[in-house]
Amino acid sequence: ALSPPAQCIVHEYPTAEMSRLIWHRRDLRLHDNELYTDASPIFSLFIFDPAEFSPRPTGIQHGVNGVTHGPHFTRHLLRAVESLRSNLRKLDGELLIRHGNPLEIIPKLARDLNVDEVAYNEVPGYYEYQQSEELKLSLRSKNIHAYTTSSLTLAHPDDLPNLQCSWE
Repeated sequence: ALSPPAQCIVHEYPTAEMSRLIWHRRDLRLHDNELYTDASPIFSLFIFDPAEFSPRPTGIQHGVNGVTHGPHFTRHLLRAVESLRSNLRKLDGELLIRHGNPLEIIPKLARDLNVDEVAYNEVPGYYEYQQSEELKLSLRSKNIHAYTTSSLTLAHPDDLPNLQCSWE
């Protein structure tokens, strides 16, 4: 089995170096997560977003709603988050877990932790694209750099439609 790089250690307090808040979305592994290749102080975060568990338009057919995270996915998600937290703790790190709207939680937490950068993997999808763009704007207005990558997805988000009507 592959082990995460030694740089995955999460520091409790930021130092004079550039510090990073890593928001885990669907990328709940360490061993191949490029966001952990930097040796700067790192804070790891997972947010249970109620919007992902609530019905919303699917874009497949008018009037048809669906949920992103149903009961079976959620059961596996809980195990994966628990595993990520356990793996970070083995490296003397910690996974911060929050519940709520990422657009409210992340900018506030980034400010409270005094981080220089928020990093996360892009997730393909209309709602995910909108959320990512809004977060980037919010962070930019607070002089916090946003670093995104698409290293853990089969389809690059730029290759997919980003307008809701495009999915219909």
